[in-house]
Amino acid sequence: MPHLPRFSIVTPSYNQAAFIGETIESVISQAGEFEIEYFVMDGGSSDGSIEVIKKYADLVSAEKWPIQCRGISIKWCSQKDKGQSDAINQGLRQATGDIVSYINSDDLYCPGAFERIAKEFSDRPEADFIYGDGDVIDEVGNLQWEWLSRPYNHSLMTSYHFLWNDFTNYIMQQATFWRKSVINKIGYFDESFHYAMDVEYWVRAGDAGLKLIHRPYKVGKFRLIKGTKSLSSPTVFWEDYLEIFRRYRGSQSLSIFFAYYYYNLAKEVDFDIQLTLEEGNRVFRQWKLLPDREKKIIEQQASRGGDLACLLLANELYKKQLNDLASATFKKGLSKRPLSVMHIYSVSYILKKILGIRISRLLDDNITQNLIDWYKWKRFQYRYHQRKL
Repeated sequence: MPHLPRFSIVTPSYNQAAFIGETIESVISQAGEFEIEYFVMDGGSSDGSIEVIKKYADLVSAEKWPIQCRGISIKWCSQKDKGQSDAINQGLRQATGDIVSYINSDDLYCPGAFERIAKEFSDRPEADFIYGDGDVIDEVGNLQWEWLSRPYNHSLMTSYHFLWNDFTNYIMQQATFWRKSVINKIGYFDESFHYAMDVEYWVRAGDAGLKLIHRPYKVGKFRLIKGTKSLSSPTVFWEDYLEIFRRYRGSQSLSIFFAYYYYNLAKEVDFDIQLTLEEGNRVFRQWKLLPDREKKIIEQQASRGGDLACLLLANELYKKQLNDLASATFKKGLSKRPLSVMHIYSVSYILKKILGIRISRLLDDNITQNLIDWYKWKRFQYRYHQRKL
């Protein structure tokens, strides 16, 4: 008799009564020749979530749910946890299945997802991870856009170009599954991460030489809700991203990452450079236990990144016709490193000043931006382009 695969799925949840029922149904309605072991880890909700979870758990245990696979078990608890990563790990530590994943309490699996994933793992014994595509939906389930994942590329996932992929990253978490044996090789999710724990896990797997295979069909749905942590700030993921870049690129490579971190922070605080640097200091909290030598390197890289950010911001401010502030910001970027006048960001600003606002805007809009857009489409977003052809 062929082996019957078992899925171990974890849902971390906190005060998601409005959505968790639909999430649970997307798991326990999966049909195919497999078993499902489902862990719902509630963080002590007070909005009625517990009643929703219990309702579905009782339906399954009483055999009143129309099961379409070879068996389903639901285990759940409601207690305070240390955050999303901790809740996921609590579930994964109980897992006994062959294939594992997690789905957040407002996201969904597509019908037929498990059947396709089970077949992929059966057909591809070399695969450690299988991941697909999906949809981004709003609060009521309306399609916002398609999320088209890309084949894993370790050099891209560990470079600032990764952040050029706008909101979606290269691997859709809601469409990703991995063998339980992966945990024996690279461990559980890092609980020090609060936003990009999934990205760190994929990069850790790639760094360890594990095989991440993309399949071009829809597996999951990501619900984009106003007020959630994913949308709380354009820079909310940056602390985690900087740590990923430190781990997998090295502390001596961080200046360009700090430059874009400070640049994006400045845009949030109306280009107040002093406030930007003060706000940016919070990222150093996560490195307080590093050796003094490495902390010194990171501080130097941050200082260099801050200067580069000033050069970038000078260009942005000039385009907004804030000429005095642009000039002051440009000078600040050069004050400690005058040779940075040869940097492309400096050259760009100087050319804008020489050409004037009208011509420089014309060049930016019709040449520079078109080149950047072409490069992004060609290098990072090519699957969206291919879909339109």
